[in-house]
Amino acid sequence: MTTEQLKEQFLGLLTINLPNSEIVLLFNKAIESGALDYENEEEDSYRTAKIIYHAILCKMAQHWKPLDPINRCDSEKLKRYL
Repeated sequence: MTTEQLKEQFLGLLTINLPNSEIVLLFNKAIESGALDYENEEEDSYRTAKIIYHAILCKMAQHWKPLDPINRCDSEKLKRYL
């Protein structure tokens, strides 16, 4: 596979599985959960937004975790370079 082919496949995957819609859905669930006391945050603070974003990315990563041990190992190796 060439780099160009890999780019096309990755963009195709993003097109099929739009991350923005899942991010919005999970953001709304976070807000509605009542788990965070963001009403008392300072207006210019990104603290709560970062916490929510981290939780969303972790949740989304669980959905895409490779099941095959070899693929999981390759994913862990790649994380070191990102």
